[in-house]
Parts: sequence; C-alpha cells; structure tokens
Amino acid sequence: MNWGELAKDIAAAARSSFSELLAQHRDETFYAFALYTDEDCYTIEPAANSLEQYHGKMSRKGKADPQSLAYYRWASAEWAYESFAASPFDAICQKLSAASDEVSGDMTAFGAFKTDVQRAMIEGLKLLASDGFFDQLRARAVLFITSSDHDEAKEMEDGSARILNPPEVYELFHRRYQATI
Repeated sequence: MNWGELAKDIAAAARSSFSELLAQHRDETFYAFALYTDEDCYTIEPAANSLEQYHGKMSRKGKADPQSLAYYRWASAEWAYESFAASPFDAICQKLSAASDEVSGDMTAFGAFKTDVQRAMIEGLKLLASDGFFDQLRARAVLFITSSDHDEAKEMEDGSARILNPPEVYELFHRRYQATI
C-alpha cells in the first residue's frame, strides 16, 4: 500500500465529510474532530462533536459524575456526529479491509500495518490542517485519531493530539479525564 497516497485520500475524504458537517451545522460550536478506526484497521471514519450536542446529551441524561461527563465529552462513540457524511471513506475502507486481511495471520506484519494506518490517519489530518481547513476552529477544537478498541484508544488519542494541535489545545485535551473542561 502506498501510505503517502492513503494519507492524501484520507485528507480528501475528511475534507468532504467535515465540510458537509460544518455547512449543515453552522450554528454549532465544534470542539473536536477525529478519525477513528477499529482494532483490525478495516475502517477509517470521521467523527466530530459540538458543545451544543454535548450539553444537550448531558441535560437529557441528568446529573453525572465528573468521570462520566469527561467520557461523554471525549469518547467519539458518544458523539452526535460519529460517521457523519462518511461515504467519502468507503473506498479507503475497502482498501484497508483487503490489506488487513493480507497480514492478519502474521503478528509482526499486522503490527506494522496498524502503525502505518495510524500514521496515515495522523498525516491526513495534518494535511487538512496545513491547508487551513481548521484555521477558524484551532483555538477551541482539538484534532486526534482514536480506535473503537478501548485498550489502544487513549494512547492513540494522546499521541496524535500532541502532533496535531497547538500546545495549549493539546494540554487541555491531555488532561481531559482529570477534570471536566
């Protein structure tokens, strides 16, 4: 697989998905944009959330402890816009599924494959950010990658957020489970 081309494809798909999201929800204050995958790296999907959607969900849930508040704020599976306008990622997912199947029996090759997929996801978001896509949002929105596999998600999130965000945004994100922001 050509990882540089994959990163460009990811950037293009993310631009399309996030552009549609922002166009349809202009009145919302977005605080996070992510790309997530599964434990086998068969898929890459976009996810985002806004303060309005987060606060609405929490008011429907009623009182919550600080850990629950942080979970609902930062777990992309709980976001209002998980997989929103994800069809631009379909061709990428087909390629990843085939490539994952090719290495699934070889632990070393599969580990390298996962690392390369995660790097391409980070690079895709980096390309999008370097093109100025997130310029209007950079002071308040965090970018990161994550996984539906809980065991690897936090490390992926922290590592990618450190690379993709200004230091002050990263520091707030890094402390996300220590206190609600």
